[in-house]
Amino acid sequence: MIKKAIICSLILLFALEQAKANAVKALPFEKEYRVALMLPFCLGNPDKWKVRDIMADYYEGVEMAVAAMEAQGLKMQLTVLDTKQDSLEVIRLLKETPDLTQYDLIIGPVYDNELFEVEKFCSVYNIPLVSPLRPYNKTLNTEFPLINCSATDSMQMYYNGQMVANVFKNFQVVLVDDQVKASKTYAAKQFKLGYESILNKPFTVVDGKITTVASVWNKKDSVLAFFPNKSSSSCNLAIGLSASLPVIALGPAEWLAIDRMNYGSLNRLYFYDTYSVPYNDTTYKQFRKQYRLKYGGDPERYTFIGYDQFVFFSTALMAFDTRFIDQVLNKSFRSTHRNFQFVKRGNVYENAGTNLFYYQDYNLYKALWRY
Repeated sequence: MIKKAIICSLILLFALEQAKANAVKALPFEKEYRVALMLPFCLGNPDKWKVRDIMADYYEGVEMAVAAMEAQGLKMQLTVLDTKQDSLEVIRLLKETPDLTQYDLIIGPVYDNELFEVEKFCSVYNIPLVSPLRPYNKTLNTEFPLINCSATDSMQMYYNGQMVANVFKNFQVVLVDDQVKASKTYAAKQFKLGYESILNKPFTVVDGKITTVASVWNKKDSVLAFFPNKSSSSCNLAIGLSASLPVIALGPAEWLAIDRMNYGSLNRLYFYDTYSVPYNDTTYKQFRKQYRLKYGGDPERYTFIGYDQFVFFSTALMAFDTRFIDQVLNKSFRSTHRNFQFVKRGNVYENAGTNLFYYQDYNLYKALWRY
């Protein structure tokens, strides 16, 4: 299982580090860790039901992860706090939660104004802080670990460029940006920077209309046409391109949500996303079975996010204690819904992992499994 693969990878890294240091102190996994989970459950506020439903899905994944990790020997005191999507409530929780200054890890909150208050707290007590669902940049010049599970849009495009360069090494890559002033958009620039940081190959940006993919194709290599834009016009351009040329058209997963008459036209397209769930994979099927036994129904997207994040961070604590981020930096760990590959950008750590996958016969598959 993927969970076991992550655990084995981290424990192996731990063993290597311990051997180098000839450590004599107690192993990290013998310790009971204290973790605070701060999320906007918004209990008692009926107007916030959409946020509450997402947080409930996330927390179901957390519960399953904690149970799975306790079976692996995890000792954890998990404190769950409702921020109510209110920075004043966050301030109260930070002040009144017993012994919070002694915690080993804080995960959440979600929104910037809430994270700002927790950032100040963690900077004083040097507690690692995880932003689970949104990128957050430090506002204080302090050295405590701030860990983003998602990158900013511009950096995500940079990492997409790296991913494409690694996966499609023998392809001629063309970025199709049908917005005005295409070559000057942040998406094209960031993708180009990421791509060229891996491969020293020519890279072309076209608008797909005046300058087409066919007009720049070298007629020798297979072509990958990368689309950064989420609009229906960009999606239709990719559909037409994939029908007329031997080309892989790769676009954002948001295209799957665009209303259309013929969804079968999407079968020729490939997609990229920060999160994806391989519904035909045996790991997913086993997870769904366990979820149905516990909750009924099927797990949602945020259930996987909560599960994978807690498996990863729990395992990292067990293996490396609170300074785990320095040990897992620039290493890749595969999980159920995405890859974890933390890199340092400025004074924050962010996940550079992204998923490439394709849509065929109304089923999603990771392209990385096929190439």
